[in-house]
Amino acid sequence: MDTRRLEAFIKVVDLGSVTRAAKLLNVAQPALSQQIASLESDFKRQLLVRSARGVKPTEAGQILYRYAKSIQRQIDEARRSILDNKPELTGNVTIGLAPLSSATLLATPLLMKVRERFPGIVLHIYDSFGIVLSEMMLKGSMDMAVLYGDRPVTGLDYKPLMREPFFLVAPRSMFSERPQSESVSAAEIVQFDLVLPYRESFLRQAIEKVCAEVGLRPRIVAEIHSQSTLSSVSGGSMRRQRRCKCRSAFPTMRLCPMPRSPFTRSCSR
Repeated sequence: MDTRRLEAFIKVVDLGSVTRAAKLLNVAQPALSQQIASLESDFKRQLLVRSARGVKPTEAGQILYRYAKSIQRQIDEARRSILDNKPELTGNVTIGLAPLSSATLLATPLLMKVRERFPGIVLHIYDSFGIVLSEMMLKGSMDMAVLYGDRPVTGLDYKPLMREPFFLVAPRSMFSERPQSESVSAAEIVQFDLVLPYRESFLRQAIEKVCAEVGLRPRIVAEIHSQSTLSSVSGGSMRRQRRCKCRSAFPTMRLCPMPRSPFTRSCSR
């Protein structure tokens, strides 16, 4: 099979448009459409659904996309190995590190260690919420990720690493008389204006679940999709971090353990 057809298919799926993909690949749109039609003929399945809003892969198209991405990476690594012609390990490794957790502490030592032991390896590190990293793993565009959650995603292999607690980060004045080790209850949580990630995130779902179990709903005043912005908005917001890191990062804030705080964060590979 001509790998150029697979590369064209990948570009169409990534961009969601045959027209945009044709411009980027510098080919005529009819020629690109013919390449996609040729793939559909080879696999005897419709691979793309076309609409006024663009194109999306069918179930068969999603399967082909995952394999095509894997083939593309192998070709890139083979090209790099041949051109370098060196005995040591070479290639690209893509790793995801879920934010607002201990995973973010791994980036610097990981870069240094890989550079020291495997100078021919080029690391690609993504810092994004777990659902984004899981999707990249399923699509075959990521090799490994450090995630958090309470259950594995179908189609991925998991290895548990550690358990981390939830904390409510709030101004010290809110809990001036409370012992540092005393947990905050769900009834207290719903009294605060909360800044949380989007609904699909594990952090958001965990907080809503704790409140729902006692018949309450959290008072969410902002939904932030940027983890860096979420990190900077600390007053009265929910944060999940290692205890030592939070104390140093928020000297004017107080940390209160969340109810049923421990959770398992797993490494998917």
